[in-house]
Amino acid sequence: MGIDPRGAGMHSSKRSIVCVLVDFDGTIAPDDPTDRVLERFADSSWRDVEAAWQRGDSTSRDCLARQTALLRATPAALDEMISTIRIDPGFPAFIDFCRHRAIEVKIVSDGFDRIVSAALTSARLSVPFFANRLEWKGGDRWRLGLPHFQSRCRMSSANCKCSHTQWSPSRSHVVIGDGRSDFCMSMRADFVIARGRLADYCHENGKPYATYENFHEVTARLSSWLAPSTHAAAKMLGLSIPAAP
Repeated sequence: MGIDPRGAGMHSSKRSIVCVLVDFDGTIAPDDPTDRVLERFADSSWRDVEAAWQRGDSTSRDCLARQTALLRATPAALDEMISTIRIDPGFPAFIDFCRHRAIEVKIVSDGFDRIVSAALTSARLSVPFFANRLEWKGGDRWRLGLPHFQSRCRMSSANCKCSHTQWSPSRSHVVIGDGRSDFCMSMRADFVIARGRLADYCHENGKPYATYENFHEVTARLSSWLAPSTHAAAKMLGLSIPAAP
């Protein structure tokens, strides 16, 4: 997990009746920075490894471990490239929207912590995140660390995204994502905002979802969903949700 100390008091799960789990690569960072890093610094065989995972022929843990081993970059070169990564322009406003309404937000990424941390720092955002660890072996070599791997994970993911919240009838969960690593948690969510492969998966499995192109639309979708559901849940729990400014 990573978090800027300034965000430590954002909103605890004890106060929040809504928890938002949001993907990073392809979602908060639309250009999929993990893929961009691999394109720049890894042998081209990383694409074959990726294709095998997308087909379901390997786990994300095996996929990322093999891809990380293909990286050839010094920390300085890697960080220089990572510094160019930008997040969706509407994401900061989305975070403000959630904070005003005491909604808990967690970034759950099956990418690398070094990338997520750098992007959030550049954007001056303090948001809790959970990602795989990119560990330097010396020189231009790297290995994958798995601080959030769970042997019981149904998807055998490198980072078990479902493990980063307490799934309870007393809390509503919203999932925002775009890819295969979001499949499992989307099926447990009360509301899904999806695009790409995640939208296709929800459609194929009969899971209701809303679509989006950017985080301005994500905020609008979440606002519409919150109007009836959150206030009803808050009333049952004796809580109040701040109104829009």
